Amino acid sequence: MRPEAEPLAQLQRDLFARITGLPVGQASRAVEQVVGDARASAEERLQVYATMYRLRVAEALESQFPRVARALGPEAFAEAAVAFVAAVPSRDPSLRWLGRAFPAWLADNRAKEPDLVALARLEWARADVFDLADQPALTVDDLRGLAPEAFAELPLRLIDAHRFVDAGAAALELWAVLRDDAQSEPNAGTPPVAGGGALVWRQDVAVYHRGLASDERAALESLVPGTTFGLVCERLPVGRTDEEAAARAFGWLSTWALDGLLAHPENP
Repeated sequence: MRPEAEPLAQLQRDLFARITGLPVGQASRAVEQVVGDARASAEERLQVYATMYRLRVAEALESQFPRVARALGPEAFAEAAVAFVAAVPSRDPSLRWLGRAFPAWLADNRAKEPDLVALARLEWARADVFDLADQPALTVDDLRGLAPEAFAELPLRLIDAHRFVDAGAAALELWAVLRDDAQSEPNAGTPPVAGGGALVWRQDVAVYHRGLASDERAALESLVPGTTFGLVCERLPVGRTDEEAAARAFGWLSTWALDGLLAHPENP
């Protein structure tokens, strides 16, 4: 470094701004603090670090969106990843949050590819729920132990490790088509359901998703703040007999319990 270099903290901010693109210092000033020689100029030396930073971040992004990467191909995805990182640089010390804005960035930059955007939303939702906190779940055995008259007042609430995704049947099919045949993955053969998007959730250590009919999505959304099984039955669309509504609601309840979607009422 030159003798007249600025204090260390300012120097670090300037170098960090030049390498990452974050507005934390004066990036243009960083080159003045680096000595070049016959092998590489100061600008070329800085560019090595800037390029490696973007490539490493792009690799991390691909780990969160492997199917989007397969859909675009290696070169196109690398270009998109570098452009994304330049436009939306990471502002968190953990790479866990790197891809949070990627689906929105794709929506702005690839508006003519809605299925690709929906696929990105699905992949981020799956990555997002993976490390959320565990919660005790309501089980089928718990339901079997209830008296028939107790079901109406049964408290129902979704576990926190879930996400609703606006992804149609085409995006869900694309997710299945782009699977890695070398890996065994949940939902590879799940038939998509049109109308209500998709539900993503984690059960134990596995992440799942499935398509939703619009009426089931409405029912599940009512469980987010908490409700009762009786209210779920009452909110079913008109046009069903009481017997049909009850059969529909009990079918959902059984599926939700089997999938580990319901938080245990004694463990809020």
